[in-house]
Amino acid sequence: MSEQLDALRKKLNSAVSQRQTIENTRQEQVRTLAQFIAKLSLVCKGMDIELDNRLAAFRKLLHKGANYQDLLPVIDELTDLLSRHEANLEARFRALHQGVQAAGINLQKRKGIPAELRRTLRHLLNTELVDAQTAVDFLPILERLVTIYDQVMASRSQQEDGDPSDNTQLQPLIDELNALSSEISLEGELAEHLRQLKSQINAASTIDSLLNASVEIMRVIVLSLSKERQSAQHFLAALNHNLSELQQAIAKTSDRSKQLDSKISAVYRQIDENINHLSEQTAQATDIQTLKETVESKLSALTEQLLNKEKLEAQQRDTLSQALHSMQSQVEALEQQVAQYETKLERQRLVSLQDGLTKLPNRIAFDERMDLELKHFKRHQAPLCLVVIDVDHFKSINDNYGHSAGDKTLQVLATAMKKSIRSTDFIARFGGEEFVMLMPNVSIDNVVRPLEKLRHTIRSIPFKFKNEQVQITVSIGVTQINADDTALSAFDRADKALYEAKNAGRDRLILSS
Repeated sequence: MSEQLDALRKKLNSAVSQRQTIENTRQEQVRTLAQFIAKLSLVCKGMDIELDNRLAAFRKLLHKGANYQDLLPVIDELTDLLSRHEANLEARFRALHQGVQAAGINLQKRKGIPAELRRTLRHLLNTELVDAQTAVDFLPILERLVTIYDQVMASRSQQEDGDPSDNTQLQPLIDELNALSSEISLEGELAEHLRQLKSQINAASTIDSLLNASVEIMRVIVLSLSKERQSAQHFLAALNHNLSELQQAIAKTSDRSKQLDSKISAVYRQIDENINHLSEQTAQATDIQTLKETVESKLSALTEQLLNKEKLEAQQRDTLSQALHSMQSQVEALEQQVAQYETKLERQRLVSLQDGLTKLPNRIAFDERMDLELKHFKRHQAPLCLVVIDVDHFKSINDNYGHSAGDKTLQVLATAMKKSIRSTDFIARFGGEEFVMLMPNVSIDNVVRPLEKLRHTIRSIPFKFKNEQVQITVSIGVTQINADDTALSAFDRADKALYEAKNAGRDRLILSS
């Protein structure tokens, strides 16, 4: 009798140990999944302040190991917030859409616009712009484009009132459109189209041709934005779908686990009751036959209950295994989608920080680097110099040899300057024929030699246009950052030094303390 009870206790202890192992494994897998969800939430960081705060609270709950029932209200709040955030973005896109459309309609109302231009505008407004949306990053470009329209229309009115052959106001508009097109970073066919538009801008001889080029630039931007919006929508839709499936799988697994836990707990209570009952009846038994029948009956019931418990635990293991396998597949799909989108975003970020013509960092990249260098300077007080470089008589290169010669000049100079600077220096195209450079850990007294060497290097480059030897020179203004400087005050000082160099005869270096 005691041997049978000992064997029964061993089975019970083994079952309890197995259950604890299963529970520990489940908790570890749930913890791993929670860590991944927390990391995944960081992908949305920076999109919206309220969303950032809610996601931070969600990650805090996950870190504390909150159960699913506690997480479910937060998940519902986040789902609603994401929906509202998407609606807000759509509203912004629609507002910008309406602004561009209004500008186009006003342009259509102008008298004397060529029929071809009217058809282009009509196609842009009624076809391409209908479904297109935009992003905040393109607002400055589109706003400048609308400003250019105003300038073009004003110039056109002056031309109508004056001498039709007088195109003296064309050049500033051409220069502005060239600067604008240089700031637009596109890929593939749209990039090639933009290059062709730049050639048309440089060859423009009338206001109407500039109007055509302006409309085409807007069309290229709208097409680019439409493609980017479609890509973002596909990613968000796929992400939302997979997250919804993951949420449903977790909820289903949690419910099923609770049901099985309840059944297993009921079996344990039955086993405990039978063992207690067996102990009581054993103590009260008066003859061996009654005791034998009682023990056999209770052992049979306990055996059946143990088999039922093992069956339920096997079901729980299978359910958990299937759920984890399903969630693992969904998590892997999410990881792949996020990785692909992060790669695309990083590629676009790098393109947005690069000047399309010279492949140097652009003004946006310079502003970011200047901010970092200023913060580093104020923390460590290490010397920092700001350099402004301008190509002398650049306009005459464009006028005498064409804008393609001007573009080639800027590309060659950018390559030469990049090769001449230290690895710690930072050079960017600021706009037009102007470049800026940051030189950390060097005082103003020690920048003269390397910058004079750079100036002489540029002076000695053998440029040749239309079978003519052309010497290119640059003027340079330098200042050292002071403790109370801002980016603007430092740049103004370096820019002032540059114009002193220009006024002193060009092809020289001027320092400003």
